[in-house]
Amino acid sequence: MAKTTKAERKALEAIDEAAEAAKQGKKVAKQLPKKSAKQLRDLVEDAREASDVSKKAVRKHPAKVAKRASRATDALVKATARALEKAEKKVRLRAKADRAAEEARQGAEAAAEQAREAKTLKKQAAKAEKAAARAEKESADAQSNLDAELGTTPDEAPAPAEPAATDESSSADQVESADEAESTDLNALTVVALRQRARDEGKTGYSRLSKAQLVELLS
Repeated sequence: MAKTTKAERKALEAIDEAAEAAKQGKKVAKQLPKKSAKQLRDLVEDAREASDVSKKAVRKHPAKVAKRASRATDALVKATARALEKAEKKVRLRAKADRAAEEARQGAEAAAEQAREAKTLKKQAAKAEKAAARAEKESADAQSNLDAELGTTPDEAPAPAEPAATDESSSADQVESADEAESTDLNALTVVALRQRARDEGKTGYSRLSKAQLVELLS
């Protein structure tokens, strides 16, 4: 059995790496969008073909086989890394967009709730204002009714009652009136004055008397 040379071992290692890269690339391609997946699958096919080499070809052209396999592996690994990075970036951007959309939705809901609360407060303020105006009107009406019952105007207060005369002043007035009655000629008085004098003295039946009869009644 022929001994494997260093070049042949290098070629075999490159073939194995190409085969493994093709296997991983195929898995990644299934997770990518259609366009990116097609590009990656083309490189996967190149790596698979580079790893599908006969032992005879390895023995005859080990360096060529190794170079082709390494080139296919490098291209596939780089493309796979770029595709994964692009996919991850897309996922991050998508997540960011989703978060922004959720925040916008929550903001819209909060704004709508604030608008509803403001509308409710506005209605309550309007009701309170109407209630205050109604209460003020009722108060004014009640005051007007009270003033009408008391016979006064709003800014008018009843005049204070004059103090009643004391017994002493009344007695003095009566004495003074008696003195005046004695010194007054009844004939000088009018019929009205005579009747008033008769009423003051408690006389009766004087309303139909003539002046002379009243003078006689009071004499």
